[in-house]
Amino acid sequence: MWSLGFGLEKIGLAALRFPILFTLLVVAVSAAAAWSIPSVRFDGNVTAVLAEDTKAFREFFSRRDQYRDSGRDVALIIRSDRLMSAEGLEDLRTLQLDLSVTEGVASATSLFSLPRLDPQTGDLQTFFPEFLDDDKTASELVADLLVERPQANALISPEHNAAVIQITLEQPEGTGRTADSVSYARYANVRAEARALAPADFEILFTGMTPLGLTIVEALVSDQLKLTVIGLLLGTGIGLYVFGSLWSALICAIPPALTALWVLALFSATDTPLNYLTTVLPTLALILAFADGIVLYFRWQKSNVEGGRLEDNLRQAIVRVGPASSLTSITTALAFYSFSFASSSALKTFAYLGAGAVAGAFLAVIIGMPLAAYWAIRAGLIRPGKVRTPAFTRLGERFHNFVAPRPVVLCLGAIAAVVALGFVHNAIRAEYRITDYLPFKSDTRTAERLYNDALGGASLVYISVPMAQPDDLGARENRELLSEVEAVLGRQFAPSQIASLNAVWQSLDSEAAIERIARDLQDAAPAVRSNYISNDSRSMQISVRISSGQSINTTGDQVARMRANLAEAGFDNLLISGLPVLMAEEFTRLINQLRTSLLIAIFLGITIIGVATRSPIMALAAATPNLLPILTIELFLYMRGGSVNMSEVISLTVAFGIAVDNAVHVINMFEQARRAGMGVRDGVREAMREVGPALGASTMILCVATLVTQISSLPMVPILGRLMIATLVIALISNLAILPSNVLALREWIPGSFGRKTQKATSA
Repeated sequence: MWSLGFGLEKIGLAALRFPILFTLLVVAVSAAAAWSIPSVRFDGNVTAVLAEDTKAFREFFSRRDQYRDSGRDVALIIRSDRLMSAEGLEDLRTLQLDLSVTEGVASATSLFSLPRLDPQTGDLQTFFPEFLDDDKTASELVADLLVERPQANALISPEHNAAVIQITLEQPEGTGRTADSVSYARYANVRAEARALAPADFEILFTGMTPLGLTIVEALVSDQLKLTVIGLLLGTGIGLYVFGSLWSALICAIPPALTALWVLALFSATDTPLNYLTTVLPTLALILAFADGIVLYFRWQKSNVEGGRLEDNLRQAIVRVGPASSLTSITTALAFYSFSFASSSALKTFAYLGAGAVAGAFLAVIIGMPLAAYWAIRAGLIRPGKVRTPAFTRLGERFHNFVAPRPVVLCLGAIAAVVALGFVHNAIRAEYRITDYLPFKSDTRTAERLYNDALGGASLVYISVPMAQPDDLGARENRELLSEVEAVLGRQFAPSQIASLNAVWQSLDSEAAIERIARDLQDAAPAVRSNYISNDSRSMQISVRISSGQSINTTGDQVARMRANLAEAGFDNLLISGLPVLMAEEFTRLINQLRTSLLIAIFLGITIIGVATRSPIMALAAATPNLLPILTIELFLYMRGGSVNMSEVISLTVAFGIAVDNAVHVINMFEQARRAGMGVRDGVREAMREVGPALGASTMILCVATLVTQISSLPMVPILGRLMIATLVIALISNLAILPSNVLALREWIPGSFGRKTQKATSA
């Protein structure tokens, strides 16, 4: 028969039996891992987590292929107190002209690029004179432009002393990460040039998908070093507090250090870049290694206090704690594996890498900890009788004193709470805002918010309108069609939010002028032409500007209303796409899939407990104490705003995988007590007395080490950390109070439910 951990603890026993061989193996693997780390790559693409084979994704790329790929555009936002003066506007015009000839730039446009058309001939005239003589004239010209061309509100905001230069980067060859890298390099060059060329009193900010991506990449690189180093220091410090020994703390720090090294090497070996989703894995695995290592070391230290040979105590600690560590790693890996049921290939990769990271943490603990302890003994750093009684010694006993008189009440109360909180899981709505994934103090985040607040919104929804007369842009039927579609959109959006050729047609009075503009546009450069008509000259494009900071629920409602209005007017064949549409449709679906993954993780975690213990009753006993932490946190999220984002769902799923570890350790000690001949009541008391201190220490280690996530500049990482800490604290209380109560209550309700003792019982 297999042990609770399916015999995986024997790996640690083998390491103690052949310490030199395993030490050489660990050193060789770690050296190879360190060698590969410089090749680890980073990816800032915010759409990388979406499923690729969906209708919304296909429509997104279909529109991009038919028109210009605006995803490489960069919005340069300028703020200055003198911007609306003649001198300030001239400096803005000079900056635009200088940037238009910068290497890697295809075009740079601003309010000075907007022409005034002769209504009779269609001749292009400059709206602004060659020189602005005085501040009053400059201000009046800007005011006239905003009245005549409402769309210019996206280029200048006198109230906020802000203006925009839209920069179109040259399209890189290729696709994917290679194209992203080229665009990042070109944008970095533009950013440096703009800051060097701009007057000292011009505040320069950048936004757009390329600046967003590079900002995330820079934050990812910075975070990895900070999170790993500070996480190790925090964990070591807590180990010092728990054990009162520097050498003990350093021994406990070896498995986490190995884990971080191996997990980063895993990214390099699989050629998988770290992104804003996977960046937490090295730190998370490091924290897991600290927690399991502390429990193992705790058991060894307790034996050392009681006496005996250090090597024998170490083997006994592996035998007693190893099975639980094995099973906890399996349950946590299964929690990660549940993400593979989502349709996104990026989430499937996250699932496999997460499971791999957990496996690496387990191996680092079950091999690295015994080896470190073995060599510490050989070096005389650890001696019998030279250890301090660890902290949290009476934690399990205190919980037992609370549980023993009232197990049925606690059991029924937990069931009632799970049933009452069950509605929350279905009531919470999906949520996503692109600004939530930008570093807190980044200029890009500031730029995105300024663009939304002052300039009408940083996101564009595109409507592709098939021409009534293909290949004849200026045909009356095409003009009337475009006008009718825009009129429908005008019922929902302000004129300043809508941009198309309709405004041009409306400003012209003669057919000759219309034909000339149509002809000139057909012959224009692709960067200009494809903003309005498709590459095959069979469709026209309307863009609607909305806030990138609004909820995907708001965007989804806007798009649904847009579709309904257009269908009601007879336009039900129009392609509506763009990044906000893709995000609204796909992130809602993705988050709902992740919530399903959470349920799958709970089912798998509880099932594996039943399989490992060969007792469905034990799995039943573990259900409510591990559902309660998740449902309680979901209640907090529901009360906060009724929504949950991707970071929070992932956090809950991973936290569940870790939280169920507490149940596994309690069950492991209970099973050992039963095999030693104890009755159910004595077995529960012995398990709580034995494992309570270790769980208290490991939970504190986890929570304190997880605090390192709060220094991350990426908002997703601190959210994950806070939710994990809250879940782990509730899980500790739940598994030391509700799980023993369930065992004792089920014993009363179902006599013989926990099998027979294998030796003579000390009590019934």
